[in-house]
Amino acid sequence: MYQLIYISSATHHISKAEFEELAAHAQKKNAELGITGTLAFKDGNFMQVIEGEQESIALLFAQIKEDPRHTLVSIIQEGSISAREYSGWISSFYDSEEGECESHA
Repeated sequence: MYQLIYISSATHHISKAEFEELAAHAQKKNAELGITGTLAFKDGNFMQVIEGEQESIALLFAQIKEDPRHTLVSIIQEGSISAREYSGWISSFYDSEEGECESHA
């Protein structure tokens, strides 16, 4: 089992609706690849944890780096893990203007 954690900055304003669409697409695609984790967005920045087989993580991360919706993609941590920390998929959107955080499993 392999885990990769990265951060990035959005290249444009991401609305709550756009984030929810992005998160739903990620959840579906990641399920097909056997990947679990979490995606969070706050103040124009993404943080994502992805975990699964190393080959699947490498394939997904290569696609993430090419995604035009974000830039400054930086790996925070990566490596082998003994067990999944996320059994499914969680996404969180924090709206600083409203002071609200919304999470979906």
